[in-house]
Amino acid sequence: MLATLTACTTAESPVAGDSGDDGEFSLGPKVTLTFDLSGAITLSGKQTALAPSGGAEFLKSCDEYANRSQYSIAGLLDGDVDGKKVIVELEIEDYKGPGTYPKDQLVAPGSRPSIGVDNKVYGTWPESTSSEVTTDGKGGGTWTFKKLAATAEGGLPGEPVNGTLKWTCKNP
Repeated sequence: MLATLTACTTAESPVAGDSGDDGEFSLGPKVTLTFDLSGAITLSGKQTALAPSGGAEFLKSCDEYANRSQYSIAGLLDGDVDGKKVIVELEIEDYKGPGTYPKDQLVAPGSRPSIGVDNKVYGTWPESTSSEVTTDGKGGGTWTFKKLAATAEGGLPGEPVNGTLKWTCKNP
């Protein structure tokens, strides 16, 4: 006796973990980051990343990402931005949910909040940088900054970068 097993899916019944609308498999919610930087470098473009959970588990939704006690901005991107390798390091200390957070609550693991572009890191400086993050409760937000700078000769801030990083979240 010969048996044939056939699996099929329809738009009404997507594969587990598949969003059903674009055919992409995802381990959790995806964040789309939009960069608009000028000054020492220019960077303009978008890229996606998995919404960070801050641990070994995967998040189930944008709501879970937006309302955690530990809020990290997605930093490991799915590809280049404007032809450049980019990484972001930014967390909100003492996160209390959607709202606006000042520079003194913005931190990064082992360093200061920063954007790395092609192996040059532009970070916040205690006195010269202005920096603020606003989150929206849906997994999105905006980081607005002035005078992010790489370390120059003598350990002082180099030529600054100004701009915004905006992100939105999409459920799997």
